[in-house]
Amino acid sequence: MGLSAFERFIACYWFFHIVVFEITSIIFQRDVFFEGCGEGCLAIDYFGNDVEILERTVNGRKVRVKWDWGDFKNTQGFPVDDNLINWVIGQDQALNECFLCLDEWVHKLKWLEKTEWYESWSSPEKSKPSAKNLISPGPYLLLLGDPGTGKSLIGRALAEKLTQIYGENGIKLFDVLCWKNSVLPSQPKISIHKAGEGKKILQKEQLKELKRKFVTKVGLKALQIFLILMGLFLMALGFYFMYQTWQTWNENPMFLGEPLQEYYNYNFTNYFIQEIVGFVPLTFIPGGSLIFFGVFIWWFSRLGGLGTLKGISGAQQSDVPKLIVDNSSGHAPFVDATGHRSAQLFGSIAWDPYQTGGLGTPEHQRVTAGDVHRASLGILYIDEIKNLDPEEAITLLTVLEDGQLPITIRGRWHGGDTAAMAVSTEPVPAVTFLVGAGNFDSINQIHPALMDRIYGYGKVVRMNNDMPNTVENRRKYVQFIAQEVKRFNLIPFSREACEEIVEEGRRRSNKKDALTTRFRPLISIIKTAATLAINENCKIVEKRHVREAIENHCKTIQRQILEHEMNERGKLLEIKPEGAKLGQIYGLAVVRDPYSGEMTGSVLCVKANMVKRSELPRNYPIKGYYKVTGVAKGQSFIADSIAKVRSVILQKYGIDIAQDYLTHIDFAQSYGVDGPSAGVTMAILLCSLIEGKPIRQDVAVTGEINLGVGDTIQVTAVGGVYEKIKAAEAWGFRKVVIPKKNFEYSIDIRDYKIEVVPAATLDDYLKECLVEKPTLKVPIQTRRKPKF
Repeated sequence: MGLSAFERFIACYWFFHIVVFEITSIIFQRDVFFEGCGEGCLAIDYFGNDVEILERTVNGRKVRVKWDWGDFKNTQGFPVDDNLINWVIGQDQALNECFLCLDEWVHKLKWLEKTEWYESWSSPEKSKPSAKNLISPGPYLLLLGDPGTGKSLIGRALAEKLTQIYGENGIKLFDVLCWKNSVLPSQPKISIHKAGEGKKILQKEQLKELKRKFVTKVGLKALQIFLILMGLFLMALGFYFMYQTWQTWNENPMFLGEPLQEYYNYNFTNYFIQEIVGFVPLTFIPGGSLIFFGVFIWWFSRLGGLGTLKGISGAQQSDVPKLIVDNSSGHAPFVDATGHRSAQLFGSIAWDPYQTGGLGTPEHQRVTAGDVHRASLGILYIDEIKNLDPEEAITLLTVLEDGQLPITIRGRWHGGDTAAMAVSTEPVPAVTFLVGAGNFDSINQIHPALMDRIYGYGKVVRMNNDMPNTVENRRKYVQFIAQEVKRFNLIPFSREACEEIVEEGRRRSNKKDALTTRFRPLISIIKTAATLAINENCKIVEKRHVREAIENHCKTIQRQILEHEMNERGKLLEIKPEGAKLGQIYGLAVVRDPYSGEMTGSVLCVKANMVKRSELPRNYPIKGYYKVTGVAKGQSFIADSIAKVRSVILQKYGIDIAQDYLTHIDFAQSYGVDGPSAGVTMAILLCSLIEGKPIRQDVAVTGEINLGVGDTIQVTAVGGVYEKIKAAEAWGFRKVVIPKKNFEYSIDIRDYKIEVVPAATLDDYLKECLVEKPTLKVPIQTRRKPKF
């Protein structure tokens, strides 16, 4: 049944309106989300258009800032929170696990508060308990992730959060004092007291010591004055006797019936000697001795004798205790023990050169607490925990199990070479919340016993390398930029500069729908861009400053080497992306920085030669071979790729390149090449020789070859695609062929100036790389079908 003219008109009218509505919607969406197209690329509406109320704690005050995301011009005025926990970006799952461990930690400490565990340590005279029966192990936290993802920031943020939680739950911190043991000096005693009380006790004991020293000093001073005065008196008395002798001689009295002078034949010397022998032993000798001893006491006291000689770290011969752990600040301890050795981690006993004669520093004054003691009831953070020595790992394991550790000699003189160094204190509390960190390779390198405790009593948390590319997370990038501006006292960043950093974060994620959470390299870009703007006397960092920082200043060493190769060695390297050749192809690879984890792409020229064994003029039979040179020896990735290429060619053409041919593939001007992405490069090269079709030299490829199923030979995804494409772009290639999965998952065509083509199978690669007109064809053996 047909439609009338009016019905056809109405149908056409509505169809037209629907089409116009859909087109208008698409254009509207394009205008909203892809406005400002320039040079073939599209810009995103990065931060949305709504107004958000930002609640932050700034300089200790709660503030509310109305922030217009659609209209803000720069980061000036963006509130930066004082709480470090809010500085952590893109690690929500890790934070949730950390908070769960914090809850467990607080529950443990509240239970310990109820048991009044610290009473046994309240006095140095009390015997110390066995912590194994009192303090349960855990929780512990191991953060694993790439460098720059915020592991140390989380550690500091947790310590800050602990201070707040301790205040809310009434959990007390403690000071630790080390006392002299009058019975066994080599075993100093330990006591703990509420935070802040340690200094008061120390001051009280120091006052007692000062009083004792004052009395001693006054007594010595009085003795010194008495001796000198008595000596002077005796000396004066001696001189008086001498004067009396002279007076008697001059008066010449009668002596034994005749005048004195006649009796001595007028020889005054004989008379004087006879008289002085009588009074010198009673005056001059004791007087001089008293003066000598008085001066000696003054001189010796000036040198610091009699118990005032300073020893190690300025300590003196004293009974005053030593404050070895001070928590008077009231903040939950956070000790970064990264790279510390045994003496720093677990405490030690200082060596004293004055070991004998009563001049040495007292044993309790030579005790130094370790990180595990100073971090008691707080966080002990150890980055690269895999670097702990086995002995250090076992000692740390003991601390985690016992919650206490005596301080004894450690380090170079571990074990004690003399009796003065054979000192060991009573157990010192070390109830620590261990937060370890490392890269993903740390799991197999941490001591197995320590790793077992972490698994058993704690959590192992994976740090994210990226987060979804959403409006919310792009706004967090603005927060990150504002944080770094405040942290390094930089000038504000414009909206366009923020957008460029967001784009750089997307590129570094190697995903088109994600943003990197490895922020440390971005910090370098922010600081460099701000410095460039400051040098130009700009008040705001613009987009061009960020671009200049990225392209010219913040390059990895691998990228600098690549540019050096292109500039200085370009004439020597056989890389010419033009024309077509048989038996030569360009593959793409990456070089990874072992420290920062960043990658830089490179271009490899790969050549091959195939000669059929039967075509060689020999009177004796020769065997075929299949050799690949320029690759890493004994590496599994490249060895697997080489083996798979042989099987793929056998499946596709029925040719055994190792038995029927003398096959040689060479990664020209390269050495140590490794990785699975070389597989498709070698496969295309051999296909080119077999089919006699030249390879386009302006095309570079990457991808992992796989054994085929049926008639399809699949090429799967590889890593470092962004860096590889950028390397091809820098060398002047016109096209790059990559695995389809990589294209769908990682590629945003706005990032590149060359054509990027996805390919799912080997045949797709061959269509993009080979020139259809064959020049020379290698004979192909036809596979015979088996008869049944």
